Amino acid sequence: MSAACRPLHRPLRVPAAVALPVLGRDGVLPLMLLLTGWASLLLGPLLLALRDSGPVALLGLAGLGPLDLIALCVAVEALWRGAREGDLRAPAWAGVGFALLLLVPSGLVAAAGLAAYGAVVAWQSRGAARWGAIGLAGLGAIHLALTLGRELRGAVIGWEAMATHAVMSWFVPQVVLAGPVLRLPDGHGIAVMAGCSVLQFLPPALLALMVMRRGVLRLGETRPTLAAPLVMLGLALVGLNLARLLLLQVSPGAYAWGHGVLGANLFGLICAGLVHAAADWGRPDA
Repeated sequence: MSAACRPLHRPLRVPAAVALPVLGRDGVLPLMLLLTGWASLLLGPLLLALRDSGPVALLGLAGLGPLDLIALCVAVEALWRGAREGDLRAPAWAGVGFALLLLVPSGLVAAAGLAAYGAVVAWQSRGAARWGAIGLAGLGAIHLALTLGRELRGAVIGWEAMATHAVMSWFVPQVVLAGPVLRLPDGHGIAVMAGCSVLQFLPPALLALMVMRRGVLRLGETRPTLAAPLVMLGLALVGLNLARLLLLQVSPGAYAWGHGVLGANLFGLICAGLVHAAADWGRPDA
């Protein structure tokens, strides 16, 4: 019995450096509420996709693309750092109100509540926690805007179709544009849809870049180094998406490859690489 009560040898003890960090009591509740809000705005589409097509349909859900997930991950990392540093704060009344909103079975209500509660948390917090809250609030606002802003989305899709037609006409003058549909003389054509629009991935990419530079990498806290990377990333992603639409327009084989698993994942990988490159732009240690 006495041997069983002896302390562990020093090599068997868990070092303090690898022990799990303890978050402050004021930071745990806002962190959990923000994550619950993000999950709630996707809960309805997730359940419908699982019921109709199984787990494979989850890959096609808006809000679960690679850039959306990057924005989510960097926002959570910034929130976690802020909570450890004691900078994550939120008034109790805002948490109670947001929790009551989450009881409403509506993704739009959850998105609006996430945007509002995230803004309150960002206002009350400091440092990395503030930018993490901005990231989650931005994801809610993007979801809300893409769902309600159908007229704006249609206008942007029309502009992208016209830009694709203008560039394609240099190589194939016979290409025909009818609304968002482009057709070649051989009958092959594409329709520019919401999933192919820059509105689908550009907002979360720019949001992820802001949170990465200010909340995770802590760049630009003393000088305005955010505008140039945002403009560079925006132009690069718009040009990349135009090149993708041109590739899909070339032939049925190019469309099948570009819309297939390999082409779609390659496009997402390049976009993610551009976000990280823009985040590292101007770093002293880069």
